[in-house]
Amino acid sequence: MAVGTVSTRILTDIANAIRYQAGVATTYKPREMAAAVAALDGTDAGDYQAQPYMALESGVLPESVFSDIAAAIREQNGLSTLYQPGDMAAAILALEWDVGYKIRGLLLDDGTFEINYYERRTSVTGGRIVQVFEIDPAGYSSASARSYDSIKLLVKKVYIDSSIAGVGIRNCSYWFNAFSSCTEVWGFENLTGMTSANQMFTSCTSLETIYATSFNNTGLSGSLMFNSCNRLVGGTDGFVPSTTSGASVCKLGAGGVLTDPNDDQRTWFYGHFYEDGEAVLTATPTPDPNRALRSTGRICAIAKYQGLGFTPWTGNAGSTHRQYLTSATFAADMATFSYLNLIYLFYSCTNLATINGLGNLSGVRQMRYTFSSCAVTTLDFRGFDPSTLTDLFYCFSGCSSLTTIYADSTWALPSSGISGSQCFYSCSSLVGGNGTVWSSSNTGYTCFRIDTASTPGYITAA
Repeated sequence: MAVGTVSTRILTDIANAIRYQAGVATTYKPREMAAAVAALDGTDAGDYQAQPYMALESGVLPESVFSDIAAAIREQNGLSTLYQPGDMAAAILALEWDVGYKIRGLLLDDGTFEINYYERRTSVTGGRIVQVFEIDPAGYSSASARSYDSIKLLVKKVYIDSSIAGVGIRNCSYWFNAFSSCTEVWGFENLTGMTSANQMFTSCTSLETIYATSFNNTGLSGSLMFNSCNRLVGGTDGFVPSTTSGASVCKLGAGGVLTDPNDDQRTWFYGHFYEDGEAVLTATPTPDPNRALRSTGRICAIAKYQGLGFTPWTGNAGSTHRQYLTSATFAADMATFSYLNLIYLFYSCTNLATINGLGNLSGVRQMRYTFSSCAVTTLDFRGFDPSTLTDLFYCFSGCSSLTTIYADSTWALPSSGISGSQCFYSCSSLVGGNGTVWSSSNTGYTCFRIDTASTPGYITAA
């Protein structure tokens, strides 16, 4: 396809603009101009020579010549402008380059926010640079003071390059505050030596992982450093920070939020929340394509979650709110997990009336608040091995409609290493298989046993 008759003056102006920016005397054929624009980097070779207009005044060229030049200009300036051929020379002359060693934050086209320290703006991860921001090494007094605050919702991943390690950055307060779509941070070891990290990750509600091959938090302070990081899980023992956690938990190992990419102990299962109100918990990451999906996400099997906000049915409002969850099923493939914590899994799902597949679970440790305030009337634990349970704190609390809990006749809790205050708090309708009626004076985990004449409890053997 051709663009019709084009003045050769337009091509000469474009070529001269390229020569001016590069500081060269090179002559270019029309099809070479897009590549020449793409290669511009702010370097002036010092040998600019303009070429005169050609005697031939017009000619016919394929449309791709100009569309490619326009695309190369947009790659350079990061704009979405549509250029006419006559506009291109001026657009090339208007190009500016960021030069000199600086701490830069690069927003790439795949949603990565790359932080590095080089002489020119460049991406070491290979992504196309969409926007560039200079990061103040002195730090920020608030999130809104950041040069890049406007793109916080666009960031899906953070990469901190090794070039940052030698800069000596001390203040990282508010750096990633409210990056609510960001799920992972890489290269955190390159910030070792920072001393201030106030609200550094506050409201990173999608953040699951901060990778670091090493990290020394000596001298580091960070008020509310991980506030509202409900999904963040450390890679050693499933540690999850609380809303008030500070810099002391910014570490590798037990009780730390960091994950060594070479020693990640976490495993994950998936929650697929369908429009019909059912949630399917499974080892399979792909939802059923034949069902209308409301929301999906992964859940860390060993995580010690601190509250709501980590499941696909705990959105703050709208279609993912927990009120729309009416049934839940643990798929058969959940039996592949040998270590499971179910903390807060269905907490306050007040319309959750049916739970299936509990017998597919093994290696369950902590069930803190797992079914608290649900609408279930019956729970069936047949096939469930209770021998690994350690924490039943408020597990069934507020299940005022719960009447019956079934289990195998061989059901037996561990003889030691288990706790569970108020396990059956306010389960006012619950009755054991031998007729033991719920009592407000018997709400501890010890009542989670087969109801017999000699051992009163709230389980019905079946």
